[in-house]
Amino acid sequence: MKKIVCDLCGESDFIKISGMFECQVCGAKYTLEEAKSMMIDVADEPKQNVQKAEAPANDSDQSENAVLRPKPAPTIVRKVVVNKSAASSDPNAVKHIISNVKQSNQTIGVKKPTTTTVVAKPGQKQGPVTVKKVVVKPVNTQVVTPKHVAPQQARNLEIRPGMGVETSQMIENLFILSQNAFDSENYVDAENYANRIIELDATNSDAWLMKGNCAGKATDGKTFRFLESINCWNTCLANASDADAADYQFTVRTNCIDIAVAYVLKNAIVFKDKPDETSLKVIKDTIDYMEPLMRKANQTFGVEIVTYEDKLASNINAVVTSVSKDSIKEFGKKKETQTDEAYDKFVKIQDACIAVWEYLIDVAKKHGTVTSVLQNIVKMEEAIIRNCGHKVSGNKVKESKKCTLSERNTRLETIKKDKKRLEDKFVDIRKRDRVEQKFKNEKYWEEHQEEKQQLLDEYSKLEHEVFELENSKLKMEELKELKKLEEEVIRLTVLKDNPTYSNKERTNFMNELNKVRKQVVTKKRELASRLNPIDDKIEKYKKRMFNIDLELNQNR
Repeated sequence: MKKIVCDLCGESDFIKISGMFECQVCGAKYTLEEAKSMMIDVADEPKQNVQKAEAPANDSDQSENAVLRPKPAPTIVRKVVVNKSAASSDPNAVKHIISNVKQSNQTIGVKKPTTTTVVAKPGQKQGPVTVKKVVVKPVNTQVVTPKHVAPQQARNLEIRPGMGVETSQMIENLFILSQNAFDSENYVDAENYANRIIELDATNSDAWLMKGNCAGKATDGKTFRFLESINCWNTCLANASDADAADYQFTVRTNCIDIAVAYVLKNAIVFKDKPDETSLKVIKDTIDYMEPLMRKANQTFGVEIVTYEDKLASNINAVVTSVSKDSIKEFGKKKETQTDEAYDKFVKIQDACIAVWEYLIDVAKKHGTVTSVLQNIVKMEEAIIRNCGHKVSGNKVKESKKCTLSERNTRLETIKKDKKRLEDKFVDIRKRDRVEQKFKNEKYWEEHQEEKQQLLDEYSKLEHEVFELENSKLKMEELKELKKLEEEVIRLTVLKDNPTYSNKERTNFMNELNKVRKQVVTKKRELASRLNPIDDKIEKYKKRMFNIDLELNQNR
């Protein structure tokens, strides 16, 4: 007897629909030719036993000949159409299925590198297929983009205690499907596959991570599932091994911030369609609503609130800036298009943008974001004062509507105040950064007392050496003679230039000066062979002292 066995999940439960053979477990579809290539020989079974859920325990013949495979889980799974090439007779079928899977960025929970073994059909060679799923890890700040990936070493198919090879294989295949669906932004199917994995293994951290990511992506104005994401991520961390806990925690923190910011932006996008006070209220209410949830995330996962708030302010600032620029383009540069009505609309939109920017000043935390917001306010206030409406009078275009004197003075005061705030904010941030850096340095040296003491001892020893060398130079008799000759050169130079002496006397002084100068040159040449080695040592020691001082005071 021959049966079709799915290359992906190992099941033989197929239904023919519209000329395609569809697997009822994983949803893969195959053509007639592909189905024929997947036919394998299976021993005949009595009809009364075919429909039973389990084979009798005492039937040794059946247990030996029957094809063992995991039973489908009761969860309903959406059907996924698999490319034809993925279901060929190639033993690397799974690899073809996921060949187009893109690497996940920081907003996507991904799985660590895994080596999945595909069971070959009779007559085929069995070989390992490497499926890379990457865990995002923190890296240094010099990386150009924030999407950094640090893959771990590949591991073999993980078989948990009490779990068969077939079940472990099914979990691996389901995760491949889930990751593929997530990368294709099909979050419903991705979550369904994650649920299937959880039914088979309730302690699977990757599945809980994926479920939390999908719930977060589904969060919008109509369906709010952010709290569900937090609970799923918490379960993920609770079941993570000690070796992988740090990677999962970093990924969870990153995803939590990204999803929270994305939810606020979904509500803030109304400002693009209608920039007014109502839209600003929506932004404020959404941020206030998310605040306690992010505090909970901070307590649960250690999410940095400062990072969340600054990223939030930066993204909203980008939305508002785009609205402001569109308004400027619409207002135009030609006076003919800058009518009174166009000017009123321009001022209204820019005032709405300024109101949002004023609110973002208190939300933003980092110097770069605060500077950008304040500079935008100053720039737009100046643009409103500088521009005006126009009207056509005969063949000429004349200025018409503009800021009144009182409005102009008010805006000038705002510009002056914001420039001062920009300057003060910059100073405050620098002071805060210096204080924070000082604490970091002190904490570092508290943890490295031995290293610090070695550097201090070396510095003190070098300082003593420099002092001794300088002192040895001063004790040299030749150096004392050289100093007397240099003083004599100075005395004769003064006498030579004194006009109270006669020309003959001044000539004698000049002759004596030349003789003494020659003696100075000769004495310096004699001392050079003794002084140069000492000076080289002094320079070397001072350079090392400078480096030690830098090392003790550099920012940690």
